[in-house]
Amino acid sequence: MRYFLLIILSTFFCAYPLFADEASEKEKEIAAEEPPRTKYFSINPGVMIESVTVDISGRGRNATMTQEGPGKITWMLDLKSADYQITKYFGINLLLHNSNFYLDRQFVTKLPSVDSPSSTSSSGSSSGSGSSNSNPTQSNRVKDDLDTSMEGTYSMLVPIFYVGNPDTFRLGFGLGPATVRMRGNVDFQDPGTGIALALSNRGNRSEFLNNVSAIQFASGNINPSDDPTLSYLLANLGSGNNLELLGYYFASQGLLRPDLTAATAFSTGRYSAVESLALSSLFRNQVNINSNARFAFMFYIETPQFAGIRGRLSFGGPIVKENGYTYEMRTFHIAVYMPIEF
Repeated sequence: MRYFLLIILSTFFCAYPLFADEASEKEKEIAAEEPPRTKYFSINPGVMIESVTVDISGRGRNATMTQEGPGKITWMLDLKSADYQITKYFGINLLLHNSNFYLDRQFVTKLPSVDSPSSTSSSGSSSGSGSSNSNPTQSNRVKDDLDTSMEGTYSMLVPIFYVGNPDTFRLGFGLGPATVRMRGNVDFQDPGTGIALALSNRGNRSEFLNNVSAIQFASGNINPSDDPTLSYLLANLGSGNNLELLGYYFASQGLLRPDLTAATAFSTGRYSAVESLALSSLFRNQVNINSNARFAFMFYIETPQFAGIRGRLSFGGPIVKENGYTYEMRTFHIAVYMPIEF
């Protein structure tokens, strides 16, 4: 009996490594069949086509900055946390998205042409034809180059709640904070400002520049906490050569562009070329934003991973309130990226 037990035990110990190897091979096959999962976070480098607009409103004014063309092709580098799958088709993650932009167009209202049917009215026309002619003049906005530009960056840290899972299409939405930096100028096309400048130009140079300073203060351009150098020069345009220094300051920021206003100021003989360009730039509001947005949102549709590549269609943006103005960014991008998972 003792020899029989020894034979059974020796047979078991000899066969055990074979069973263990077979089990480990099955586990490896199962693990190989499952797609890799993000354990901690992922870095998502890629390429995207992005369209950006900024709606600016406040102090009784409004303007919309945009870019030339449908969008800009740029690199993308997002960070994303590991997915926490609540159920099979619901989950959450944390997304850090950042980008830069350059806007050199504005949406303006297109003036009706003289021979346009909507510009004339006939007493004998029927009510039906009158209503059809009134529609084209409503919300008729076009892109135009007003010698304005705005550039900057934004970063959004958004907790995302999504429907789906990493192996399917995902529909996600989230709200979170953002950091926004913008610098440039915008033309509010305010006729009151132009009239005030034209009337004040009848006085001497010092008086005219003091009136320009007052208009800049009323427009919210003088804010020492944002840009003390710009605020000092704007508040003291009539002193010394501050107007010329302001022109050099604008030039260093890429904000000077020759236009009809600059040519008109230069033709008077009272202003140098740099001063004329500076005056032309003062017809536009200066924008200098370096702020943390309390509110930003993102809505996206993401594809499952194919050959290590994912696609994403996204809409969202931050909202910043600064110095009496509200800046609403609207970003729309199509991205293709390769997750590098850790």
